[in-house]
Amino acid sequence: MLIKCPKCRSVYDVPDTLVPEEGRVLRCAECGEIWTAQKKDALKKRKSPAKDIQKMFERVSKETENLFDAPEVKTVEKIRVVNVTRYKHTINILLLLVALISVAAALYYMRYDIVRLIPETEKLYDKIDVSSVPYGRNLEFKDITTREFSEDNIAKIEIGGAIVNTGKYQTEIPPVKVDIYGKDGTPLLNTTHYLPIPRLEPGYNLLFNIVVTNPTPFGKSIYLTFNENL
Repeated sequence: MLIKCPKCRSVYDVPDTLVPEEGRVLRCAECGEIWTAQKKDALKKRKSPAKDIQKMFERVSKETENLFDAPEVKTVEKIRVVNVTRYKHTINILLLLVALISVAAALYYMRYDIVRLIPETEKLYDKIDVSSVPYGRNLEFKDITTREFSEDNIAKIEIGGAIVNTGKYQTEIPPVKVDIYGKDGTPLLNTTHYLPIPRLEPGYNLLFNIVVTNPTPFGKSIYLTFNENL
């Protein structure tokens, strides 16, 4: 039990067995006061701070039993590490290829204009087997005439006229194909003739004269075309 000195208020922890019911005379070691201590005068012992702390932690533990639980760990997918330098190098190569393809396409589709402005470039196109002069483009027949006559007892037809280049490029002249049909549409004759001049400048005319053997003295139709397959 706890006994307190009535004079200096010093507190002593005295075993319960040393203080009988009738009381016991005690002397204060601090001030020398002598008095009769009774059990009823004993002070109530306060709970040990350690026990209070232990109970506090037990209460907190119950209230926050999940506080320190390990949170659910989500699986993180592996991140692919990209080599930035290599990526940039690949992009540069692709851009270079696109640029080269674009330049090659421009040189191909503009080849007629390039050769028209710089005639020497035609040889470069020839080396890579690319035609840089239009073939049979924008050519038209004009002022066509026919004349039938006999030579060495052989009937013949003379076909004359002009070929006009209506375009803006120098153009190669394909062979001229002559088709002759009877009145009923039956094919009578077809021949191909190469002209003496292989090319025609824009805006120029080329006069031509073709003589073919007359297959029949009867009425007929004559058609002139360019044979671009030769």
